[in-house]
Amino acid sequence: MLLRHLSFKTLLVASLFVVTLIPSLALVQTWWHLQQLAEQVDQSQRQAQQLAETMRVFSSQGELFERASRQWNVLHDDSYAHAGRDALAGLQQLADRLKHMDDEGLQRLGGRLMLWSRQSRLLLDGADHPASAWSSQYLALASLGAELETHIRQLADARRQQWDGSLRDKRQQADRVAVLSLCLAIGCGLLLAWLLVRPLQHLRSKIAALAQGVRGQSWGMSAPVDIVQLAAALGELDQRLARLEEDKADFFRHVSHELKTPLAAIQEASSLLQDQIPGPLLPSQQEIVAITLSNTRLLRQRVDALLMHDAANWLERPLAMAQHDLCALIAVSAAAMQPLLQQKRLRLELPSGILLVQVDQEKLRTIIDNLLSNAIRFSPSDGVISVEALRLADRTMVSVMDQGPGIPAQQHMLVFQPFYTGPAPFGEPPGSGIGLTMVKTFAQLMGGDVESLPAERGAHLRVWWP
Repeated sequence: MLLRHLSFKTLLVASLFVVTLIPSLALVQTWWHLQQLAEQVDQSQRQAQQLAETMRVFSSQGELFERASRQWNVLHDDSYAHAGRDALAGLQQLADRLKHMDDEGLQRLGGRLMLWSRQSRLLLDGADHPASAWSSQYLALASLGAELETHIRQLADARRQQWDGSLRDKRQQADRVAVLSLCLAIGCGLLLAWLLVRPLQHLRSKIAALAQGVRGQSWGMSAPVDIVQLAAALGELDQRLARLEEDKADFFRHVSHELKTPLAAIQEASSLLQDQIPGPLLPSQQEIVAITLSNTRLLRQRVDALLMHDAANWLERPLAMAQHDLCALIAVSAAAMQPLLQQKRLRLELPSGILLVQVDQEKLRTIIDNLLSNAIRFSPSDGVISVEALRLADRTMVSVMDQGPGIPAQQHMLVFQPFYTGPAPFGEPPGSGIGLTMVKTFAQLMGGDVESLPAERGAHLRVWWP
C-alpha cells in the first residue's frame, strides 16, 4: 500500500540511494579501521623511539660511569668522582622512567637498575674498596644492559606480531564487510528492481490483452502513483473501447437489417429469371443470371459475416484449414468477376498449374474476391490485371497487380485501416473502406499478412501466409 503514495521517480531515486548507501557505509567503516591502524602505527613508532632512546641513554651513561669510576680508582681525582655521580644520576632517572612504564619486565629492570645505582653511589662516595667490589658492579651493569637489550628486542617482536595480527584481522574484517555490503547492495537492488518492474510487467500484460480484444479488465494494482494513474487512464480507455464496440455492433445490426431486404429481393428476382418464369432466356442471358444469382448469395453470406459479427467474433471463430488447389480457387473467383471484366474490357492473367496449399477456403475466397474487385475498380478500360501465385520455402504468396493510378507511398499502410477510402476512380462511387481491411484480418487469422508494394505502374498487393 505504501507504493500508492510514492511516484516512480521517487522510488527510483530511493533505490539508487539505498544501493549506493550500503557500499558507502562499508567504505566509512574501512576508513575507520585504517584510522585505527594508523594510530597503532604512530603509537608503535613512539614506543620504539622511546625504547631506543632508553637503550641509548643506558649505554652512554653506563659507559660514562664505568670510565669515570675506573679513572677515579686510579687517580683519586674529584672531577672523575663528580663525572661518575652525574652518570649515576642519569641512570637513576632512566630507572625511574622504566619503573613507570606499562611493561612489567621493564619495571623490574628499572628497580634493579635503581638498586645498582644506589650501591654504586655508596662505592663512589665511600673509602677505598677492593677491586672485586667494582668488578661485581661492572658485571652487574653489563648484565642489566644485556637483559634490557634482550627485553626491548622481545617487546619489539611482540609488538610486530601484534601489529601483523591486527592487520590480518582488519583485512579479514574489511573483506567480510565488502562481501556483505556487496551482497546487501545486490539484494536491495534486486528487491527494488522487482518492486519497480513488477507493476510495469503487470501493466504490459494488461495492455497486450487489451490489444488482443480483451475488455473489462481490472486495472487496479499496487504500484507507484504515476503507474496507478496510467493504469486508471488505460481503464478509462478500456471502457471507451467497450462502449465503441457495443455501438459498432448496434451499427452492424442496423446496417445488416437495411441490406438484407434489398438483397433478398434481388436474389428472389434472379431466381425467378433463372427458372425462366417471365419467359425463355438466351444461353448468354442464362449465364449472366447465374453469375448474378451466385454473387447475390455470396454477398448475403458476406453481409452476414461482416455486419452481424464484429472483429472479436472473427477472431473467436476457428479456422477450417484444408488442402486446396490455390490456382483453382483463384480461377473460381475470377469466373465470378467476368461481368465486371467484360464491362471494362479488362484482360485477366491467371496462374496456371496445380498448387496445393493448406488454407481456409472461405476466407481465402474472400481475400481473392476483394483483391480482384479492388483491381477491377481502379483499372482503366482495356487494361491488364495480373495474378501470381507461388510458394517459397516457408510461405505461400498471391500477388494482384493492376495498371491503375496506384497507391501513393504515404497511403501504403492506410489503405488497410477500417473505413479508410482513397480518391474514387472517375465515374465510380466511393468505396466502403472495408474490403482491404477484411483481406488483412483474414490473412492474419491464417498466420500471414498483406502488404502494398511499390510498383512502376498501378497497385501491387501481395498477401502471404505460412
